Amino acid sequence: MTTSTTTQSKLKLFIKKAVKIIIVAAFWILVWEAVARFVARENELMYILLPRPIEVFELWLEMAFTPKYLAAVGETLLRIFYGFFVGTVGGVVLGVLTHFFKVCDMFLSPLMKIIRAVPVVAITILFFSLFKSDALPTSVVALMVTPLIWQTVHDGLSNPDRELCEMAQVFHIGRVKTFWYIKLPSLLPQLLTATVNALGLAWKSGVAAEVICEPAVALGSLLIEGKKMIDFASVYAITLTVVILSLIIEVLLKAVCNYFLKKREEGL
Repeated sequence: MTTSTTTQSKLKLFIKKAVKIIIVAAFWILVWEAVARFVARENELMYILLPRPIEVFELWLEMAFTPKYLAAVGETLLRIFYGFFVGTVGGVVLGVLTHFFKVCDMFLSPLMKIIRAVPVVAITILFFSLFKSDALPTSVVALMVTPLIWQTVHDGLSNPDRELCEMAQVFHIGRVKTFWYIKLPSLLPQLLTATVNALGLAWKSGVAAEVICEPAVALGSLLIEGKKMIDFASVYAITLTVVILSLIIEVLLKAVCNYFLKKREEGL
């Protein structure tokens, strides 16, 4: 298959996906419009709770490029990315420790499972009761991401390719080299997938934490401010920003992960 043919097939696939997304989005926007009009006819006060999509979009355009809004977006991104980075690194380190050291596994594994089972809101409220700080959303994000990454690393290292491990034993390859050249490369695809999933969890938990602790500058603070002012159009507009940013970052992260996986396959 030539390069031009491959490019054309990829372009066709991209166009099909784009058309599908547009059709699905248009369908649900029309449903939203229909429900909003129906609600307004039945009870005009309910219209406040469910404004029309065009009004939300117009308000979003007004808000999106104001200094206050851009500052809130920037601060929220920094908090979430920092917490995501800390949680990812912490999860990898803890996964490696619990894999190699039984004592660490005995004490840390139950803790990780408990943290993963506790709802985000419960952890946020508990942290907020203990200390009030703008760093709270970052801490919550890191705490939510760590168990997910830890589980992936721990399970991935505990269940490597048996044939390769047996080969390593036959040739008397040490534990360190087996880990570095066999277990770690086989773990990479699972880890990249878990990282993408963890990013979605980071967004949800980070914004939820901002809503509760209300930092001076944050998207979550703007959300709760709109709710207090009974300005639900702004609540929808801010939520739209969160969704758009989450989708863009997820697509970019998936592209980076696919790039590394492709390079790895080419190097094999």
